[in-house]
Amino acid sequence: MKISKIQENLINNPWLITQDAYIGMRFAFENYLENLGRVDELNIEESVARDYVSDGIAIVPIQGTLMRGISEDVAKYFGMTDTSSLKDRIEALIEDDEVHGVMLDIDSGGGSASGIAETAEAIAKLNKEKPVYTSVEGTMASAAYWLGSQASVVFASGSSKVGSIGVYLPVIDNSESYKSQGVHVELIKNKEATYKGAGFDGTALTTDQKEYLTEMVQDIYEDFKGSVLSARKDIPTEAMQGQVYLGRRAKGVQLVDVIGGFKDAYQMLAYQVEKNKY
Repeated sequence: MKISKIQENLINNPWLITQDAYIGMRFAFENYLENLGRVDELNIEESVARDYVSDGIAIVPIQGTLMRGISEDVAKYFGMTDTSSLKDRIEALIEDDEVHGVMLDIDSGGGSASGIAETAEAIAKLNKEKPVYTSVEGTMASAAYWLGSQASVVFASGSSKVGSIGVYLPVIDNSESYKSQGVHVELIKNKEATYKGAGFDGTALTTDQKEYLTEMVQDIYEDFKGSVLSARKDIPTEAMQGQVYLGRRAKGVQLVDVIGGFKDAYQMLAYQVEKNKY
């Protein structure tokens, strides 16, 4: 995915992401474009994320903003995770006879809704074949929580941020700004196309278009909620209203299972893997 394509996805598309993560991502893209940089000309440092297989346990990092179909260089530069590649890796781990357990090492505020449901399904399928644990010491919110919740056991540090179960779709209405500059945008379309061009630059959404987009967002939320509850049935409805919890409070509302760090999670998973051999 090119930079311009990512920029197009920033508005008029549904997101499963915290507001601060979304703002940070937009700032990073805008700063990049202002400097007219090119990813292939940048000195991209190697990721410091844990990513290895040891003693039959695969560590799978899920870091930064989650988006489908981004290039490896773009992912590295912006500290993102390509959910297409992540899904492929998860599916490959099901067939890998050398791997007996999987640790999802998550630090992400979420990302684009595209591809998240399918990746979550792949994790749930993997968890039926091999034990999958999740560890978060930073942030596991929105789309990242959808993914992490599919593990059999979720560890979170006391200071981690967890939750943000919700969906939003940003639409920028700059029609009044255009009018103040003497610019009128006329969108010509066929008479049946009630929803075509919703959110087009310089136009305001109609009531029908708002209802249509709201229904889309609600459908994604229902899938999100249903997937989470299929793995964690005791989460109360009031904990799924878009709020973020610190680790200990997240445990109190059943979003996570254990308060502890990565090493604690790894040791418990290693014990289960060893136990499953007998």
